[in-house]
Amino acid sequence: MTASTTARHSDYQKAPVEGIHHIAFGTRCTRATYEFYNDKLGMPLTHVENHKLKGGYFRHFFFDMGLGQQLGFFELHDVGEQDGYRTDPSTGLGMPVWVNHVAFRLPDEAAYQAFRQRLLDNKVMLLGETDHDFCQSLYLLDPNMLMIEFSYDTDDSKFGMSHDEAYRALFETPPEQIPESAYKGRKNPKVKIYV
Repeated sequence: MTASTTARHSDYQKAPVEGIHHIAFGTRCTRATYEFYNDKLGMPLTHVENHKLKGGYFRHFFFDMGLGQQLGFFELHDVGEQDGYRTDPSTGLGMPVWVNHVAFRLPDEAAYQAFRQRLLDNKVMLLGETDHDFCQSLYLLDPNMLMIEFSYDTDDSKFGMSHDEAYRALFETPPEQIPESAYKGRKNPKVKIYV
């Protein structure tokens, strides 16, 4: 968060946590997951745990997301998983692919453009890009069908509300008063969809 974002959020009650220690997902192909995050995205593999459990085993491995935060994956072998289990956290549950996703912060436009070029150089398929008015984002899928977003802030003044404003927007806005989305959809010029 930038200094102006932090100041604007000063009326929030302080959260009892300090960001993310790690997020974890399942994978059916450890090699593809490793090559995607470590090799193509440049997030180094930082830790691996191999465990025997219930007559089977699992591997839990982590990639550096920056700021001491980790992205983890589980490779499962007869530890209670169902046959034919799925790792796509949105479509596997009947939702659009963009619902469950991880959004990574990039520091600025230069970093965004450099990272975008890294993706293209590594032949990572971009799904699209969106100008959200407060941030610019690009989207892709990892080998597990997990939506990944990379964003940088463009206008801090357009993101953040007081707790009371946010509560009213969340619980007191009837569906008929919800406006058409400002950025989702193929007809909006702020959205570039590549697939």
